[in-house]
Amino acid sequence: MKRGTNIMFYIAPMIVLLGAVSFHYFARRIPTSLNPIVAVTATYVAIAIIASTLIPLFPSDGGLSKQVRQLSWIQIAMAISIIFLDIGFILMYRNGWNLSTGNLVTSVFTNIALLAIGVLLIGDKATPMNLAGVLICIAGVAMIGYQP
Repeated sequence: MKRGTNIMFYIAPMIVLLGAVSFHYFARRIPTSLNPIVAVTATYVAIAIIASTLIPLFPSDGGLSKQVRQLSWIQIAMAISIIFLDIGFILMYRNGWNLSTGNLVTSVFTNIALLAIGVLLIGDKATPMNLAGVLICIAGVAMIGYQP
């Protein structure tokens, strides 16, 4: 992992942490009587409004029109991925997963899949220490799910 020399290297993970914790907390609190697709749609309308107001805080070379021209199918793929995440977690919590373990279990398997994708498709290197970490994560998930 390459460490950044600017402060954003450290601020970005804190933003992710704040977003992830609040995401799961609020996903768990969506009323079960509310259709999950309606909940997700309302969320994305709010996201579009909020994100639009943040654009001036992230100035870029060439302005907004240059940025819009760079959009591609990747944004559609990300949108589909985010919908899967949102609906998946809402359904997990509605069907008995605990807030304390649902994300942990899925995150372990997500990271294992990302390790494989990184090695096989992107050319990342996996060390024996990385593979040992995978085994420890799998053992941890087994321990979390263990019911005596």
